[in-house]
Amino acid sequence: MADFFDEYKNLKSFEVEFFDDEYLHRIMCKIKNIEPDRMLVVSENSKTGKIKPKVGTNLTLNVYSDNGIYNSLSRVIDVMDDGENTVYAITFPAQNKITQRREYFRANLKIPFVMKVTRNGNESTIEGETLNICGKGICIQNNKPFLPYDKIDLTLNFKNKSIQTEAEYVYTRTTAENGRPVFQHAFVLTTISQENIDYIVGQCFLYQLS
Repeated sequence: MADFFDEYKNLKSFEVEFFDDEYLHRIMCKIKNIEPDRMLVVSENSKTGKIKPKVGTNLTLNVYSDNGIYNSLSRVIDVMDDGENTVYAITFPAQNKITQRREYFRANLKIPFVMKVTRNGNESTIEGETLNICGKGICIQNNKPFLPYDKIDLTLNFKNKSIQTEAEYVYTRTTAENGRPVFQHAFVLTTISQENIDYIVGQCFLYQLS
């Protein structure tokens, strides 16, 4: 358990999957607090709407990392809603394992992107090329920390296809170039369609074979 939390102590958000009576749902959550007998995670109601797991719901936690994707199992034991956020008390993640599901297979593809970031009602634009990409996420590099935000809209411009999706910031790694710090920011693509996931995965595999 200690290794799990040490690995993700700087994590900004992660994906939670769960089934209701009919459908598989995915929401983004953040760690709020770690208590002796449970973990508290929080989601933003403005982003999840009515899609919320109930007490007793089994969860799969998908953590996007440099090494691939970590999958863990958990269960909701309490739900608290304050109007803006929903806080879930969940059991400690169990059966933690790292996998490389095809949608998380990454390649060092340089894909032009336009990222529109909304902060406090103001929109700014970041443009560049991806450092690497997979079907469910991208990594970019620049010389600035990634500040708190309200919403991220992303456009990926492949040679013969443009893909638009919302994104969620998950973590930053800091490195150096020519003696100066640079920041590598990772994002999960939260509203991307399965068709577009399959397209990106195909481009990643073609890149690996080239």
